[in-house]
Amino acid sequence: MTAELVPMPAPPRDLLRVARFFPFEEGGRRLMFVVDNAAFCALDEASWRLAQHLIGQERARRSELLALLDDLPPAEAEEAVLGFEQLEILLPHDFPLYSRDQVPVTVEPLSTLVLHVSHDCNMRCGYCYADYGRYGGDYGYMTPEQAVAHTERFFDQLGSGRTVQMTFFGGEPLMNMPVVYAAHAYAKERAAREGRVIGFGLTTNGTLLTRELVEFFEQERFALTLSIDGPPDVNDRLRPIQDGSKSYDVIIQRVKESGVQANARVTLTRKCLDVPRIVRHLVDVGFREVGVSPVASGHARFDLDDDDLQVLLRGVTELADDFVAWAKEGKIFPFSNIRTVVEQIASGDPRAMPCGAATRLVAADNKGGLYACHRLVGQEEFRMGSLEEGVDPERRFQLLKRIQPRDRAPCQTCWARYLCGGGCHHIAWLHSDKDATAPWTISDGFCDFLRGWYRLGLHTYARLLEEAPGALEVLLKKRSPSACSQPQGQ
Repeated sequence: MTAELVPMPAPPRDLLRVARFFPFEEGGRRLMFVVDNAAFCALDEASWRLAQHLIGQERARRSELLALLDDLPPAEAEEAVLGFEQLEILLPHDFPLYSRDQVPVTVEPLSTLVLHVSHDCNMRCGYCYADYGRYGGDYGYMTPEQAVAHTERFFDQLGSGRTVQMTFFGGEPLMNMPVVYAAHAYAKERAAREGRVIGFGLTTNGTLLTRELVEFFEQERFALTLSIDGPPDVNDRLRPIQDGSKSYDVIIQRVKESGVQANARVTLTRKCLDVPRIVRHLVDVGFREVGVSPVASGHARFDLDDDDLQVLLRGVTELADDFVAWAKEGKIFPFSNIRTVVEQIASGDPRAMPCGAATRLVAADNKGGLYACHRLVGQEEFRMGSLEEGVDPERRFQLLKRIQPRDRAPCQTCWARYLCGGGCHHIAWLHSDKDATAPWTISDGFCDFLRGWYRLGLHTYARLLEEAPGALEVLLKKRSPSACSQPQGQ
């Protein structure tokens, strides 16, 4: 006798799972960010009521949500609930929750090479995390043979990747231009032969720029980043030339005489946090774009404490007002911190990692070492291989497993988790006990700063969408990817 099959009952449509979201009010606007998919929208009154009701809940019933809005016409109430379903905040009760933390760690071809061509510098900035270019070792220079060999190994592992980036770093890379020329020539020729698109960049203090150098950089379309900390009284306080003389006038003279078009990168210390004054000055000087970064030296004399970070956030908020004001006039205020965060939010692309370190970026030094990040050259914990052997896939895989933010407890309940990606590895390493193993954890105060930063970015994006949509469209067309996109610098 065959038992009669009893059909399974259909799952109740009334019971819903609630995904993570963050509703907030800013500048008279009611806004909401969806944590896991990075959706972002403004809320009307009905949706705001729903959001407030759902905060902290893991399950909800459709009938209860509709009853909550029973003072509205049924069609409007249904539309509000449907909107939360379309945003993937309300999901079928048996729908498996997806997290980017569940994506397996994989080792893909790297696409960005940072060559440390000079472990030496002609300046003596007091807060230098690189120990005046030495990175914890001795002064030294990469040879042309080393640079070409590093570049060759980098190209060998590219696979089918078509777009690559090569950046020259130090110390001061202009102190070793023969190596820059040699590596550039090899990379340019090989990229052309293999049908790849290559971009070049260089970070400099600007004191050695000449018209001849700038003509080369312009011809080869280098993206130049120039380190300068603001007006003379700010810059010269901590950025002297090697002989102790002031650097501001030298830098500005070189900029004007060479005709360079560069982005300015400002390192902020607790010695000066007047961010609006600093940025507006450098914009007036004529830099193509200006970006600011809290110093990361590991020394309390320079590094920002929790109160300093809030001062910084207030200053950046003032500059966000400038950004919107310019946008309403059809112009882009050249402040890269706001531009970058607006571009990120507009892309709607959550990120499980904070930057390209070890995922698409490798940094090579003059001793033959290969590291996950240009800021962490010389640190054995972040070493991924050598010039002789190339990147070690297993070592890189184990490093990626260790530095995944998925294992950082504070990240798991943070609404900004997939905006910041867990925060800069260098910052986390500095903030942690050096005897501890990865994953290193950023301090609570810096996490508060990052949450405030992304909240400002969300609000600024909403303002641009409402007040200057044309400028926003122009801005997004100019978007360029960056391997290091954290607000704390390069």
